[in-house]
Amino acid sequence: MTRTAHLLAGFIRRLIAARSGLATVESAVFIPIFIFATLTVLDLGRAGGSRMEIDQALRAGAQVSMINITDEDEVMDATLAALGEAAPGAFNDDGLCAPNATCVAAAFQCECDAGVATACASICAATGEPPSAYLTISASRRQEGMLLPDFEVASSIQVQTR
Repeated sequence: MTRTAHLLAGFIRRLIAARSGLATVESAVFIPIFIFATLTVLDLGRAGGSRMEIDQALRAGAQVSMINITDEDEVMDATLAALGEAAPGAFNDDGLCAPNATCVAAAFQCECDAGVATACASICAATGEPPSAYLTISASRRQEGMLLPDFEVASSIQVQTR
């Protein structure tokens, strides 16, 4: 056994052998706090892992967008394939993605001025050049906590393709 296991076993033996009741009271106070903290850390760790998976999948979708600039469906399919999923999830009435699914969206738009959408086939009047083209890919997933209430883990990436 490791040193930690020996220490833990010794602690438990002392708790059982204690006659004063102080150890029992201390344990009654400490154990719920320890369990609460452990479950909270596990929930947040799972959410962080889920966010990293989503970010990696968004990067895969961005790479596909560099090859096929305007096909939003192909970009969404590549993003879902990177997550090991076949179809995007749907949002429930509570505003969160359905359980065990990832909601993915891709939107292509062109801009002449920052934030002002324009037709991609047009020429910008101010510069005489084609407008800048952007593809925004976003993904979200429901995180079902053991202790925390359900919440959304989401990320998005914007790729300038032209």
